[in-house]
Amino acid sequence: MINGKMTKQRLERRKEVLVQYRRSRLGCMMQYTHCPLLIRRALYSKCITWRRVFSVPIHCYRHACTAEIDLPQAELLLWMVCSCGCAWDGNAWPCDGSRQFEAFCVNQCAGHGDCYMGFCRCHPGWYGNDCSRKKAGMEIDEGYYNRPWIKKTAIAPPASLPIPPMRVHPRPLIYVYDMPPEYHSRMLQYRIAGDTCMWRRFTDSNDTYLLSMTYSVEVYLHEMMLQSEHRTYDPEEADFFYVPMYITCYMWPVLGWADFPWWYAPFAHSRPMHVANMILEAHEWLSTNFPWWNRRNGRDHIWLMAPDEGACYMPNVVYNTSIILTHWGRMDSDHKSGSAYEQDNYDMPMPLDMFPGWRGFDWVNKTRPHPCYNPDKDLVIPAFKSPDHFHASPLLGAPPLERDILLYFRGDIGAGRRPNYSRGIRQKLVRLSHDGDWATKYKIFIGNGEMIPGSYSEHLARSKFCLVAPGDGWSPRAEDAILHGCIPLVVMDNVHAVFESILSWEAFSVRIREDDQALAAIPELLTGISPERVGKLQRNLAKVWHRFTYASGPLLRQNYRDMLTRNSQQYPQALLNASYNLPPRVSPFRPNRDFPFEEDAFSTIIQWLYHKINETRQG
Repeated sequence: MINGKMTKQRLERRKEVLVQYRRSRLGCMMQYTHCPLLIRRALYSKCITWRRVFSVPIHCYRHACTAEIDLPQAELLLWMVCSCGCAWDGNAWPCDGSRQFEAFCVNQCAGHGDCYMGFCRCHPGWYGNDCSRKKAGMEIDEGYYNRPWIKKTAIAPPASLPIPPMRVHPRPLIYVYDMPPEYHSRMLQYRIAGDTCMWRRFTDSNDTYLLSMTYSVEVYLHEMMLQSEHRTYDPEEADFFYVPMYITCYMWPVLGWADFPWWYAPFAHSRPMHVANMILEAHEWLSTNFPWWNRRNGRDHIWLMAPDEGACYMPNVVYNTSIILTHWGRMDSDHKSGSAYEQDNYDMPMPLDMFPGWRGFDWVNKTRPHPCYNPDKDLVIPAFKSPDHFHASPLLGAPPLERDILLYFRGDIGAGRRPNYSRGIRQKLVRLSHDGDWATKYKIFIGNGEMIPGSYSEHLARSKFCLVAPGDGWSPRAEDAILHGCIPLVVMDNVHAVFESILSWEAFSVRIREDDQALAAIPELLTGISPERVGKLQRNLAKVWHRFTYASGPLLRQNYRDMLTRNSQQYPQALLNASYNLPPRVSPFRPNRDFPFEEDAFSTIIQWLYHKINETRQG
């Protein structure tokens, strides 16, 4: 345990608090929750035995299952739930370890280690979080690269090769810290749901499929930094230092479900408290064990903050000087939490009387005041989207569709949520569109999945404008729009969208205020935009769309190539040929035949960092 040994009395007190806390939450369960989560709750609460879990019906999809809760009839056997898929990565049915497949580890331990549920056990002579570094004098062996599934996903970092592919590393040079596993790989071991936290996963036949986990950029970015030609093993020559931490993975599905870790009181109702203390502890480890933080006061250190409200509650000692990569570009300094999810409300009062003597409850004083994002030093980056997510887009080789939908949004509309969800924007718009019959009058569709059935990708590919509004914080709607060639209609005051500090968003988007008058005038505003301006916005969008999706790494590159090939084979060749020959003013989105891999989202981040090198040397 990273915080040292615990006294027997303190350990018993923690267990007592945990039991009381978990029992108190039993009545708050919602329907359609992951089965492994249900099992865990049931076992922790000691209300049922190992052989009893919550009742049918069961619904399975890709190793996950959900069940309707019916406490009085908890008679379903554990093995029935396990048949929906094992919660622990690398195990196939019957989930007892008798049938194993490759588990996920970053860079698959570079082929020189055994992956154990996210943690790399390096082979003798190899070391590092991804086992890519070897002791001096050792010969480099092939390792596991003779396994085809490893070869598809792992890369030997160029810095690890005896003869580098190029004499000089391309700048910026990035040193990736080998952080203690408490901050990253152990989160993958503690999690209670198999498809969470990761961006890819192996099947029981060791094929790989991509996941649509909302926060998977956390693990993806770590893996790309490890594989990158910009990685250096020499911190003295590094331009930047990347600090890998799996913060959102800790927030779900570890915090409150696994026995460990806690930062520090066993109080899962405040996730920001644990995150802030976790970062403070990581900062202390960096600044006391190595000289590089103190050398420039952290100005050359890169942290990723992917939670819903980004870096809003990040400790001052880290936020004020470091580079923050985030999805949430909120810029006001005097901010309040906008999350409708109680556990993420960073303004929630702390129950000091419940945990007398526990450290870490002073975290609020250490995180104020600073904005959630500073465009002078931070960057809003895209969320991770797999190629399947926008398969119907002409940008991935599908023929362009008629853009017959004026404005489109499908997603959470705040039904049953607290009023502050989405700043009330989504709720107001769904009421306005319903009361004004916008669908019939203007072809404006705003609703959830039940209200607007059909292919999400196809709908976006048919839309001229797509709504970009916040959720509990950031929302990936800008990426959804842009990757389908749909002009973003941005409604979020004082918030930067993805890459807005480095791209001219006014060239390919429309932004309006959040106030009621502006929202009510949306139909008139959009119908008043001339076809010439719409065409210009679309043509500008076609120049930058590839910067909003990640395509780096061997697996994603192959997935994009496969999608382009599949779309070229799926549609009649005559239709595709006609689409290719359309002039830009007729259709800005002619079906692409290839992908500009050197200008994807990860490459854009690297290019931005290159231009930040001199700034980190000042002051």
